[in-house]
Order: sequence, then C-alpha cells, then structure tokens
Amino acid sequence: MNRRSTPSAPIAAIALAGACAVAVLRARDPQPAGGASAASSQPAATVRVDVDAAGDLGALNNPAWYHNQADHISPLAPGDLQRVRDLRPPVARAWLKPDRYYDPVTDTYDFNYDSGGGASVYDYLAQVSSYADEIVVNLDQCGRALMTPSRPGECRAVLETGLEHYKLRYPKLRYVELFNEPDKTWRPEPHERPAVAIADYYQWYRVGYQVVNDVNERLRPSRPLVVGGPAAYTFDQPFLQRFLDLYRADTDPTKRLDFLSYHQYRARENPAVVADEKATVRTWLTARGLDPDTSVFVTEYGVFPGDQWGTTFDADLLTQTAAMATLATFYVAGGTDMMLHWVFNHPTNHRKSMFVDGVDGAVYPYYNLVRMEQMLKGRRVAAASDGLSQAGLGVNALATRDNTGTAVLATNYQWIKGCVEHVVALTVKDLPVRFATGQIRLERYLVDATTSNYVHDPHRADLQRVEDRMLDGARTAVVTFPLGCNATSLVVLTPA
Repeated sequence: MNRRSTPSAPIAAIALAGACAVAVLRARDPQPAGGASAASSQPAATVRVDVDAAGDLGALNNPAWYHNQADHISPLAPGDLQRVRDLRPPVARAWLKPDRYYDPVTDTYDFNYDSGGGASVYDYLAQVSSYADEIVVNLDQCGRALMTPSRPGECRAVLETGLEHYKLRYPKLRYVELFNEPDKTWRPEPHERPAVAIADYYQWYRVGYQVVNDVNERLRPSRPLVVGGPAAYTFDQPFLQRFLDLYRADTDPTKRLDFLSYHQYRARENPAVVADEKATVRTWLTARGLDPDTSVFVTEYGVFPGDQWGTTFDADLLTQTAAMATLATFYVAGGTDMMLHWVFNHPTNHRKSMFVDGVDGAVYPYYNLVRMEQMLKGRRVAAASDGLSQAGLGVNALATRDNTGTAVLATNYQWIKGCVEHVVALTVKDLPVRFATGQIRLERYLVDATTSNYVHDPHRADLQRVEDRMLDGARTAVVTFPLGCNATSLVVLTPA
C-alpha cells in the first residue's frame, strides 16, 4: 500500500555543484528532504556506546517477529518463501479485497480471485499461513457502488460473507484491520480504494466490529477474530483522535477496539519521535475514559512511501535498512505492541524489498537486518550513545541479553544527510560472573556498502560474519569497530 506520490517520484533529487550536493524535495509527501548525500572526507569520529548488561528493561518485543506480505503481487517464489520461513515470523499481514471477490452486477462471489500476476488469493493466503502463526488481514472497502454509510446492508453482507469464508479456510486469520489508509491525501492508484471521511469511516468501523462479533458467534473459533483500525497512512493525530471521539460516543454495548493501527513514513529525519507515539495514544485513551492498554499496531513503516526514492538505488538499499533498524529501536523503546516490517517483496519500489526481484532466494541488505534482529536476545538492557542527535540521527543501539550471552545491534543512521563514518567504541559492562572465569567469544555481523550487500557482490549477499575471535575473560568487554554511513552491525558476546 502506502502510495503517496506519483510513480517514480524521488524524495530528494540531488544536484551536484562543485563539491556540494543539494537535495531538492520532489515528492508530494510534505516531509522535508535531507541535505548532502556525497561522501564526507572528514576523519571518522569515535562514538561511545555504553551497555549495562546487568540491567533489565523487560522482555524484548523483537521487531523481527512482525511482517507484511505485499498485496497485488504474485505469491513469493520458492527460494524467497524458504527465506521467509527461515525467519519464523509469528505474525504477518495480508489483504482481502471485497471489491474483487464480490460482483454486485451479477450478485456473485469469487473467493479465489486473482491476487495479482495471475496468481490466486488462495495461493497467496496459503503462503502466509505456511510461515506465520497468526495473520493480520486488512479487510478493504467494498466496491464503490456499495460504499454508502446510510445504507450499509449490502456491503456489510459482503464483508461478513467474505470474512467468514476466509476464517474457515485459514484459521490463523486473527486480526482484522478495517480498510487501508482512509485518510489518504493523494489520488488513489488503480489498486487503491478512495479516501473516506472520518465520520463515514466510523460508520463502517461499526459495521466492521459487528461483523467480527457475528462471525465469532457463529464459528466459535479457537482463535477468535479481533478488530481494529483505522490504518491511517501516518500518525495522523487529528484523524486518530476524532476516531477515538466517535468510538467513545458510540453507545453500542458490543463495540470493541482491540487495537489502534496506523502507518509511519514521516519520521525519516527525526526517527526518535516515534518512541513517543504509544505514550501519546495512551494519553488520548485515558482522557476519553477508554482502556489505556489498548494495543497499538504500526502496520507499515519506513522512509520511502509509495514509489519515492532518496539518492541512488544502491544507496537507498542501505538507507532503508538503517532506517528500519533505527525506527524499530525507537518503537521498541516506546512500547509499541506491533511494528510490521514493510516489506518482503514490493511490487514496484524494490529499494524497500528484502528480496532481489527476479533472482529467487537472493536477498538485499534489508533481509540481513531482520536476520540480525532475529539473533537478538530475549531481554532488553540499557544502551547509551554519545553519537546520537536528539532527533535520532547518528549511532543508535538496541542492546539485549539472556542466559546465553549479550547481543547489541548498532546502526549509523543518517538518512541522506551525508555519509560520515564513525568508529564505535562499544563497552558492555557488568557482564555475568561466568564471563570472567574463561574467555569470551566475540562474533560481529555487518551490513554496509560492501558487506552483506547484493549490489556490491551477489555471491556474498547473505549476512556476513566479519569477526569471530576470543577475548580475555572479564566483567567488562570493549569492542571497537568502524561503522559506515547507514551501516548496521550486530555484536554477540558469549562466555566460552
């Protein structure tokens, strides 16, 4: 989804004048562009990252657990599908299109409609069911002729008939997100449904939770359906708050809001702001007398909405990777309940894909980031960086531990502001006593311009371990390594 510009619109068009690179915003999205993108000749500055291995910030809500399989494309090729299965994602998001499975002219249903590229929606959903434990389904709008809030009966029947059919066929279907980006401000592309005014959207949301209640009552599934929305295209505060106002005013005793959902593509220059989104939602809920513990789902996030781009394709692959690592780090810190990676394989803008288009099983750096996230430990601990701006640009770190060791994911995210390499001095203090009684195994993995990067070397595109050595036993470990612009590295320490 997330179409917010005309096709191939760049986020920043770079015009070089002498040694200066000037970024000019060309996109419809009002987010400002970055600055210089040419490599810097400055010497690498040292950034200190301090990790407290004895602390405990709670269980890690691992970003590697949540994913999207894009709509309007063919199912994944066999090699790509195996790569997804290797990630073992507990949750994945898919789409159902009522305007595709129901024809109001003939009053007929085709539940196995073409999902894109000549493939059936049954094959598409079967793939998602084959690797995910639970499915978030975006149940989109009915056909235009049925979208009259004052006469919702026919659309309601279409939504309910479809949802019941697919829940019976795919029992892992669990979360129902009603409609997609109803607050859109751009002209919809052919596969998209139109914008919906918030008052009208809420009327449809009422239909949605009633449909979910009815399907649950009839089927009595072991995993009942839950429902949420409004799947806003960004953290659209007026739209989201008005939705909550209407929900509060709803007198239906069966009403339900199991999760609030939205997308986020506007934090590319200030990723730290996303850490406050969950707390902001809690404030809204509390002020309205609603459950402050209502789950918050970011069902898409990234920095390249639609078909927008930054500088070059090769550079954008790293920008996407570092941005997703950084945004996820802040979402984890803020307590967001689900943040769903976007995306395995984008149909048009491959800079935000994990897989190489047309080369089955080949991966881009973004996939390798998820592999590193997957290797994080189960408990989160504090990490402090002196090379991180208040906006969240620079070197950030997500630090974890469990009874097997520690793992720290460090990212030098700079958007397209420039390419400054840093030397990271990582200090992990207060390691368990067993780290001091023998040696410590240090493993380090890296994704950068020349490592674990398909566009540099297709034969070494998989995640590369660049260090594997022994350190003297101690309660404190110090690891120093270079980290290039928009590069990400995972450091794993294990008592040997």
